[in-house]
Amino acid sequence: MELTLTGLNWLAILVCVVVGQVLLTVWFVALFAKPWANEYGVDDPKRHTKEVPGYTYGIGALCVFLLSVGIAVLQRALGVQSVGDALLLGLIIAIQFSVATALPGYAFLKRYRAFALAIGSQTLLILTVSAVLAAWS
Repeated sequence: MELTLTGLNWLAILVCVVVGQVLLTVWFVALFAKPWANEYGVDDPKRHTKEVPGYTYGIGALCVFLLSVGIAVLQRALGVQSVGDALLLGLIIAIQFSVATALPGYAFLKRYRAFALAIGSQTLLILTVSAVLAAWS
């Protein structure tokens, strides 16, 4: 198995960052704005959005970039070539890594609804990134 950054499709990774940011914005601003704001003690989703520091969007984009690079490296090392295999890998990553690392923190805080909203967005993001990367390989 070779884990290397050489030969990655950087254009596909850039597309994943843009698509990922759009997907997360739709998830947290359009689809689940009210429940997400409520989980953080705010009744008005617009007020909640205004309270989020601007730099967190940059951090989010950086994280989507790192996720995209990581999945690209794994796909290359594992020889993933089809979208079906990419979705399976994405599901494994989502369950085995995202759920396993996020659940303890949310459980400690007793924030299960916030966990469900967060992990739903992360699972969709991981599956989308994995599929886009495989489609462009």
